[in-house]
Amino acid sequence: MGKLARVAGLLVLLAASSASAVSIEWVTVGNAGNAADTEVMACCGGSVGTTGYGSVGYVYRISKYEVTNAQYAEFLNEKAAADPLALYNTSMGSGPGGITRSGGSGSYSYSAIVGRENMPVNFVSLYDGVRFAN
Repeated sequence: MGKLARVAGLLVLLAASSASAVSIEWVTVGNAGNAADTEVMACCGGSVGTTGYGSVGYVYRISKYEVTNAQYAEFLNEKAAADPLALYNTSMGSGPGGITRSGGSGSYSYSAIVGRENMPVNFVSLYDGVRFAN
């Protein structure tokens, strides 16, 4: 799973419900008030560590799967006809990418690359993930 796909997938949890056509399968993460991790975690190569991560005081929902190329392409078709916010990264169309763009600004259209529709989207920034979630 790509780091940026994880970011986008995790940011989807920010949306309690979706008004767009993109379909997200949600799962509930329960066990509110679970105990924090007791393992000491070192940071940045140092020997000083911290503990207490992992405790969550509330029940929440998160997407069951990473955001796919097909889902992100659908989002782009809804929100990025001109793409003034640069939600599409040209690297998405080659190499490990999975989405192509055609047309000109104001009439861009996006398609998931055949065979990569259900793969996690790559080249999504934190800002892009927040925009997707909103």
